[in-house]
Amino acid sequence: MGPDNSNMQTGPSNFVPPRREKQPVDPQLRQGGSVEDSKENTASMRLPALNAPPWFWAAVILGVLIRAHFLLFTEGSYDVHIWENHAAGVLTHGLIGYYHQNIEMNHPPAIAVAIAGLLRLSQISGIGFRILLRLPTAFLDAGTALLLFNIFYGSRYRLLIAAAYWLHPLALIFSACHGNTDSSIAFFLTACLFLLSEKRIIQAGIVLGISLWIKLPGVLALPAIVFWLPDWEDRLRFIMAAFLVGILTYLPVLMMDPAVLFRNVLGYGGQIIVTTARAPVWGIQIFFPSISRLSWRWQEHIWPAVRFYYQHNMAIVLAAVVCLSFLRRSKKTVKELGVTVAQSYAILYGLSNFWSFQYLAWSIPFWFFPGKVFFAAATVLAGGYIYALYEYLCGNLLLLGKWDFIGHPYWPWYLLMMRDLAVLFFFGVAVGSIFRAMRRCRAA
Repeated sequence: MGPDNSNMQTGPSNFVPPRREKQPVDPQLRQGGSVEDSKENTASMRLPALNAPPWFWAAVILGVLIRAHFLLFTEGSYDVHIWENHAAGVLTHGLIGYYHQNIEMNHPPAIAVAIAGLLRLSQISGIGFRILLRLPTAFLDAGTALLLFNIFYGSRYRLLIAAAYWLHPLALIFSACHGNTDSSIAFFLTACLFLLSEKRIIQAGIVLGISLWIKLPGVLALPAIVFWLPDWEDRLRFIMAAFLVGILTYLPVLMMDPAVLFRNVLGYGGQIIVTTARAPVWGIQIFFPSISRLSWRWQEHIWPAVRFYYQHNMAIVLAAVVCLSFLRRSKKTVKELGVTVAQSYAILYGLSNFWSFQYLAWSIPFWFFPGKVFFAAATVLAGGYIYALYEYLCGNLLLLGKWDFIGHPYWPWYLLMMRDLAVLFFFGVAVGSIFRAMRRCRAA
């Protein structure tokens, strides 16, 4: 019996993962293309045609120029200096020795050794470390845009989506200016989604496993993927591939000193980032001080719940992500998987207190999947807040000069308002996504 295509619509990424006894769906049809458009059945990456509209190539060139400006002429955030210190510590004391010396060294072994190598290359070549640190993520961002083009290949908006990501203000800042590895998570998660859309389950697991060599937050997409896969055999194949590849670069440290790896890396739970005036830069806790304005009767009921929320914050976030993924388990198109991943990270951004604003980089490619309203709101609110913050800390529109976080303890009212609106947006998306999924599941 052939696959049930009754729910297939014209649009991006409408592939339903077939069970093993069913016939595979043509890659063009799974992206929403017509039968006439389906001339090939390949899983290869496609490049934009050279005869693409001039506006597309203008967008490509503009994105390259902006990233080149950030790479060559901006200093980046404090993360650049933090990474330089980490790299010097690894070169001086060895990886395990530096894990013991600095408890704030919370990066996995592979990326720690790799960036120590970048520092050595900087010393030999004379190229600034700030350039070499940000160059790989800037290149990976081009790969993310290309992957989005391929995932939305059957959509007439595929060029617009790829260009919109390539010129997205947060993608530009986090990949080429900020100075950390967070943009690479977006690349590997998008690559994982593309491979899943092509029914390459093991390869998708391998890609997710590689992301764990750099940072751990890719696992937040794991519940969405596991529940999306059609049967337990595929789920086991994916999980085993991700686990075996992911643990590979951890094994030397695990065999020599597992305690320090669990303390510094695997047990890392994030940090609350605040200004020197104790104003938080992100998180729902920005609204907690207003509780003190309530009557004592209300406060004695609310503060115990707040303390519980702080103590079990990460467990609450993970439980909410698993719950959402389970409730949306019947959503079997690639587009719906992208929606679930976007909503999973919105739960982290909206409900967690222990992560900072640069972690928005993890999910930016997935903002295209929930629809135009979500993308526009997230881009305007979060993108506007981050750019305004960087402009304020650097003192100019081009983000040149010193990124002076410590020297700006008190933020202007407009920046605080933009921060509050961005956090409220993700909080609303998080709560709304869970309740909508519960209502639809109950109705079904």
